[in-house]
Amino acid sequence: MIFLQAAARPTGPAAALLELAEIGTLELLVSDACIEELRAVLTRPSLQRKFPSLTVSAVRDFLNRIQACSIYSVNIANVFVLDRDPKDAKYIDLAIATKADFLVTRDKDLLDLREKGSPLSEIFEKLDWQFKIVDPFEMLTFLRQK
Repeated sequence: MIFLQAAARPTGPAAALLELAEIGTLELLVSDACIEELRAVLTRPSLQRKFPSLTVSAVRDFLNRIQACSIYSVNIANVFVLDRDPKDAKYIDLAIATKADFLVTRDKDLLDLREKGSPLSEIFEKLDWQFKIVDPFEMLTFLRQK
């Protein structure tokens, strides 16, 4: 989840992508399920101990930033099943429903969908999705080359 990285490391690549969304350089697509998971993750006591800057007010402000610069999609159909981590399917569903160009993540299960020869890549190729799965560094590189 690059949102966690953007919240915890405001100078990292995920935060840079959020800033680009805030100025309109890229479109940030979110759904109810994405925001709910983000809120749950950012308010975990274990995570707040690891990242003391994630105070209640900082999390609230961060969520407001996300919602202010996002294109919000509702009623996203649950069409994809990812056995390795079922909670990640919501991001694939969102990318499919919104016809996204990219799914930006650091999640290994999602990144493995693009690895040639992996069992998961066969699913990705068979369904012929039109979006690329990239990590934040790759997305920044793509945007710089554009």
